[in-house]
Amino acid sequence: MADVTTAAAIGKLLTPLIKDVLAGAKRFGVRGFQRWEQKTFPTRIGNRIKSIENVRTIWKPDAISLLSFFHPPKLLIGGRPTIVKKLSDVPGQNVVLEGIVGQGKSILLRSLAVQEILSNEAKRIPLFIELKDLGSKFDLNQAIFRRLESYDIDIDDETLDYLLKSGKIALLLDGFDEIEEGVVKGAYLDIEHLAIKYPEIQVVVTSRPGRDIQKSATFETIKIAPLTQIEFAPFLAKLGVSSEKSVALRAAIKDSPSKISSLITTPLMLTLVVMVYEAESQIPETLPEFFDRLFQTVFSRHDHLKAAFTRKHHSGLSEKALQELFENFCFMTIQSGYGRTLERSQFNEVYELAIDHSDNSCDCENFRLDIVKVACLMLEDGIDSTTFLHKSILEYFAAAFVRRLGEENAILFYSAVVDDGKEWEEVLRFLKSIDSFRYSRHYLIPAVKKERAEIAPSLGGEEESILEILKKIQPDLGVYFKEAGEAGGVVVGAYGRFSPRAVDNLVDLGSILISSLSEMVEGVATVHDVESYFHAHPKNAVDPHGVHIPLSILIRKFGISSIRRGMEIYDINLSRLEQEAKDVVSKEQKKSLIFGKRKRTG
Repeated sequence: MADVTTAAAIGKLLTPLIKDVLAGAKRFGVRGFQRWEQKTFPTRIGNRIKSIENVRTIWKPDAISLLSFFHPPKLLIGGRPTIVKKLSDVPGQNVVLEGIVGQGKSILLRSLAVQEILSNEAKRIPLFIELKDLGSKFDLNQAIFRRLESYDIDIDDETLDYLLKSGKIALLLDGFDEIEEGVVKGAYLDIEHLAIKYPEIQVVVTSRPGRDIQKSATFETIKIAPLTQIEFAPFLAKLGVSSEKSVALRAAIKDSPSKISSLITTPLMLTLVVMVYEAESQIPETLPEFFDRLFQTVFSRHDHLKAAFTRKHHSGLSEKALQELFENFCFMTIQSGYGRTLERSQFNEVYELAIDHSDNSCDCENFRLDIVKVACLMLEDGIDSTTFLHKSILEYFAAAFVRRLGEENAILFYSAVVDDGKEWEEVLRFLKSIDSFRYSRHYLIPAVKKERAEIAPSLGGEEESILEILKKIQPDLGVYFKEAGEAGGVVVGAYGRFSPRAVDNLVDLGSILISSLSEMVEGVATVHDVESYFHAHPKNAVDPHGVHIPLSILIRKFGISSIRRGMEIYDINLSRLEQEAKDVVSKEQKKSLIFGKRKRTG
């Protein structure tokens, strides 16, 4: 399908907004927008913004307009699934759009920005930034500068300050969960600082659940609703699946005895099912079998219409050997601490680690060509980088590597992530499905037992023992208060700060503690309250969130009851997980009884 929009059309729709920004800049003597006065500028900025519209997906690895295939997911607003078509329809000024793997967070964010302009109601210029690009040498402020420079702005501090205060900017930050671990805290602080200092801008962040940004009182979290069966037909139509195939596929999903059908709650999963079904005419019965078929499908999708034709692999490896090598590569990528995008030197380093654990090898560049050009599971990202097409590809095939490990090495892996599992969070979610017995026995049961033993004194203990436990697991826990308005009011600026923990992927203790703290301080409404309760004043704050009141002081004033209830809820959730894991292990161990039975003799 042809692109629905042109750069010139986008530029024309933006012209009123451009004129408004220019008029304000002249009024305040800001000189960074001189190039915006050229007649050709609207088309040029249209080109820049059109780049937000063009995406690559596992369904269409070549760049394509999202308008040609995108089926908008619903957002859970007030507990009800609601279609939100453009940016100005998103409730709230500072928002986190939260979704699990494959819910289409990135494409949704891009669509909201583009549709805002196409609606001819654009109030803000979208700045779309992929947070995965941030690093120790490239922070959020530099990313904003680079994006504004691409909009022909001669950027300096005065120009940036004017633009942000004008309220004519929407800051769209994609993939908080993809920020490198070492720079997460800095990025979090930068995002919050901008949202607090410039309340006129709209800041929308996408993230998977359980990240630091969702724990900020500055941001409201809105969840993306699961894809329902009633949406399958319009979604498939958007993908270009014929009515006949759509009916057959939906019937196959409905009649499938496999667990796959229960997992089709995201656009990504339904897309992958379509790809495998088109190649196999059936839905595999297990998740491992499904992903194995997917790997075979992506390697043959270019050729399945060409009779008697088999594409030659650059590596010279069979599909099975190449898949195992790719699984090794994915595991070593995470093990090395790298994210979704690899520079050439990193790619080569990870490849060397991968072949050390493989019975097969080939030239590194030929392996890269097979994965990028044939399978399209990774794509070239700039001159010297390669990126996984979707983060879930990296995570699933890393999990598949663990699934192939022998018992001794599997125990070593699971034992290690009990103590340090943060970076393996999504890999572990896949392993729960594809290696459920060993996941339950060697990871989940030990992890829950260890955590419950650590928090046990907080359940029935005295105030001091509970506080001691929380100081150990969340040493900086507290509440930030900041002034609100001119009437002497205060609001919660943030909760925390929270320290990441290995068990965060099991039960989100942070969210439970936020609820407990919120209940605890709901009566703090004025500056006078803060002064009289805590002998502190928001004006003396050294943090943009406000003045920080540690948990120990909060408990001294309000007591421990709400925190105790929160820890009891946490323990109940952990107990439920432990029982589920024990059931999985027990069911598997019962199978061994089969081999102890002897045949009856006559």
